[in-house]
Amino acid sequence: MKLRLLSLEETKRIYDRYLVRDFPPAERKPFASIRQLMEAGLYEPLGAEAEDGRLLAYAWQTVVPGCASALLDYFAVLPEGRGRGTGTAVLRALAARDAPHRDSLIIECEHPAEAPDPAAARRRIGFYLRAGAHPTAMESRLFGVRYLIYAMPCGAAVPDADINADLQAIYRATVPEPYYRGNVIFYGA
Repeated sequence: MKLRLLSLEETKRIYDRYLVRDFPPAERKPFASIRQLMEAGLYEPLGAEAEDGRLLAYAWQTVVPGCASALLDYFAVLPEGRGRGTGTAVLRALAARDAPHRDSLIIECEHPAEAPDPAAARRRIGFYLRAGAHPTAMESRLFGVRYLIYAMPCGAAVPDADINADLQAIYRATVPEPYYRGNVIFYGA
């Protein structure tokens, strides 16, 4: 398996074919926003591919200069690869890929207390914990959706305060006013 940076056209194809199926509308940003972030150099859409070039998963991250962390924006394994260790392998490969440039990968998981499917939210959290992520003392509410914040180390452990500062900087750099005010809220750390 290898991770590969996707072109704008490949990213759009995956968005239209898979992402709209894998993520609820409340968690999907318009593709025009993703394109803007890519053009600004703040977004890395990666595809995880088998040796034959077949897409296994996608892991799209937001990266902001000056931040020691990246934000895992969208991550999904294609249905035929689920339950086979593919997700864990991709997440660990992503952390290894980021290690020379970043200290951690920030992961937002929908809070089970407010999720439409609490059992699915708990399974998702369990997956990230088994893959090596750890909970932080932070939560967020982004455009009405409540999230717990986890961190996947890419190198050494990073204090929650640093994760919090990076997460806030990432959102400040990628969500323009007036959308930020009242729609991006952080708690803890």
